[in-house]
Amino acid sequence: MNYRGSHIISFILRKKLERMPLRQVLGVNLASFAFVAAIVVPQVDAITSELEVMRETDETIVEVIPTTTRFQWPISRFALTSRFSSGHPGLDLTAPKGSPIQAIAQGQVQMVASYPFGFGKHILITHDKGASSLYAHLSKIEVKEGQIVEKDTVVGEVGSTGWSTGNHLHLEIYQDGAPVNPLDALPTLSLPLQ
Repeated sequence: MNYRGSHIISFILRKKLERMPLRQVLGVNLASFAFVAAIVVPQVDAITSELEVMRETDETIVEVIPTTTRFQWPISRFALTSRFSSGHPGLDLTAPKGSPIQAIAQGQVQMVASYPFGFGKHILITHDKGASSLYAHLSKIEVKEGQIVEKDTVVGEVGSTGWSTGNHLHLEIYQDGAPVNPLDALPTLSLPLQ
C-alpha cells in the first residue's frame, strides 16, 4: 500500500486497524455506543430537563391539609418542581433535607435499596388494590423490607442521594405496574393564584 501524502497518525491508525479482528473493532465500538446511550445520554437529558423546569417554573410552596382520602401527600410542606411526563414518571417535591416523609397509604415495604447512582436511597411500598409507591433520593430510610406501614408512619427523610440535583423527594405511584400521574391519585392541591 502506498501511504505517501497521508498523515502519519492516519498511517499508524490504519496499520493498527488492519491487524485487529473485525469482531473486536465492532464489539468495542458497540460497547462504547451502548454505554453512552444507556448511561450518559439519559443523565444529560435528565439534568437538562431539570434545569429547564427550574428556569420555567416559579416554585409554589404548598401546605397540605390532612384529608381522609385513600392516598395522602407524603410531605406536609413542599415546592412542586417537576411534574409527571413520559420521561419522568413521577413528581419532584422539594423540601429541606431531613423533612419527614410519610407513606401515602397503608401498605407493606416491598423493597429498601441504597445506590450511589439512580434513585440513591429509595423505598417501594405496595398498597391494596394493586397500587404501589416509590420514594427516592432519601437522606435516611426509617423502615425495613416486609414492614407494615400506616399513613402516619415516617418512612424516610428528604435528601439528595443518587443522581439528584438538590434536596427533594421523587415520588412515583403505580397501578397494576403502570405509572400513574400522582396528581391524579393524590388529593387535589389548592394552589394560590399566580
